[in-house]
Amino acid sequence: MRCEEIMTKGVATLRREATVQEAARLMAEKDVGFVPVVDNSGAVVGVLTDRDIVVRVVAKGSDVKTSKLADVYSRDLVCCSPQDEVSKARQLMQERKVSRMLVCDERNRPVGVISLQDLAHSEAEGEIGKTVREVKEEGVGAVH
Repeated sequence: MRCEEIMTKGVATLRREATVQEAARLMAEKDVGFVPVVDNSGAVVGVLTDRDIVVRVVAKGSDVKTSKLADVYSRDLVCCSPQDEVSKARQLMQERKVSRMLVCDERNRPVGVISLQDLAHSEAEGEIGKTVREVKEEGVGAVH
């Protein structure tokens, strides 16, 4: 099975120049906790999570109205292509300890997102348990 078969399509993105408040509003509107950050060409340069907002802005007392995404988004990207096998996405998520990852086209533009929930719908019961355990196990890793 290929990644394009299980990914969530229609990814909302924001540019680096957007404010944290704009990002929070978009996340609330779309009911997501993960937004790709793109450059002027639409190529992904990083991701912003609801956790990034809390840890890097709110907890430090910064103003969400004036703080720019360029100062707070995560630049550590985990991506796959729509044609990659789901097993590759699962392996990357396990290795990098992320619960969501981008699916990008040949120009590095986000076309979808794969989450643990997407994997759960595509994997055998025993395999998803292993994936979740490996993604969530204690240790250093990015949180997406």
